[in-house]
Amino acid sequence: MKKTLLATAIAGALGVSAAAQAATVYSQDGTEVDVYGRIVIQAVTGGEEGTEVKESGSRIENNGSRLGFRARNEVNSDMSVFANMEFRFNGAARSGGLTDTRQSFVGVQSQQFGRVWVGNFNSIYYNAVGSVFDVPENDGWTTFGSVDNSSHGNSLAYSTPVLEGFQAHLQVKHYSGNDQEQGAGDNSSTTSSQAAVSYTWQDLYIAAGYDQNRDYNRVDGPGHASGDGVGDELANAGRHSDEALWGVVASYQFTPAFSGRLGYETSSSNDSRLEETTGDAQFQYLGRDIVSVGATFDYGMGEIYGQYARVSWDDTEATGSISSSNQWMLGANYRFSQPMYVFAEVFDADFDRDDAISDLNDDLQYTVGVRYDF
Repeated sequence: MKKTLLATAIAGALGVSAAAQAATVYSQDGTEVDVYGRIVIQAVTGGEEGTEVKESGSRIENNGSRLGFRARNEVNSDMSVFANMEFRFNGAARSGGLTDTRQSFVGVQSQQFGRVWVGNFNSIYYNAVGSVFDVPENDGWTTFGSVDNSSHGNSLAYSTPVLEGFQAHLQVKHYSGNDQEQGAGDNSSTTSSQAAVSYTWQDLYIAAGYDQNRDYNRVDGPGHASGDGVGDELANAGRHSDEALWGVVASYQFTPAFSGRLGYETSSSNDSRLEETTGDAQFQYLGRDIVSVGATFDYGMGEIYGQYARVSWDDTEATGSISSSNQWMLGANYRFSQPMYVFAEVFDADFDRDDAISDLNDDLQYTVGVRYDF
């Protein structure tokens, strides 16, 4: 179950890792070390069928299980230093242990001067803007950048202190051309920057973000070492298109039990690159507008939540004559105890309003699962 929407947005804007159940395993001489994580196992069936291989059959799978360690040391009354390591693992099957480093960063926090950190972490665009709609356990969050666009590796970020509810955030990621094959293409080092500003007043949260969205893997030759993937399907079209990404969100806690959220994201198509590419490679350079609305209701033992996104595409030839899509999801969860809950969700990647009522379940994807946070 997601935390209260406003609290989630504020934590994201501050760049705080979500670890509500974290346990302090060491505390001495001003240094504390926490251990946290989660295990998520789900059963999924339905959804859009693949054109080459079967994809819509039933399956039991892992969904974002992870284990993390967070350390902090108080230097003085104003300043502290911190470090974070977070690893992925497959919670649904026997595997080779901790298979991937999800986050790893170190930094300095000052009440007077703000927070600076370096390493491998979620982007500030996600922390301030994208996290507001990161509500579903499975599919149903429609966005450009996910958590790692122009981030997750070789990154430096800074957040100001909160001043009368306002906070600003800056980030830059370095892409190296080292170890890339020499050739006619541009493999010199480059950077991609991000900026965001957020404002919190009582139960209202609003934020706006910018992502330079550099294309680190040029189509005309060698590229750069990255750590975050390009857009290779309609679901993540526009990632690293070399066209700037812009977004704005607002959320409001109407009552202790009910919250709502609105969002808008946009990026233009990179027309010259679209002409140079074919097939799925075109999706990287495809622009779109995303208008999103969602709500969450806390019924006491869990939450009922849903959201809808209207996606308008810039280039209908690249999408197969699809000019727009209507993506929606609806979910609910039930909490057995503070750390553990079960959830059920339904998601439609594109509902055509002209479809007959009997066709409503054509491409629906159903998910049921269990999650334990520790």
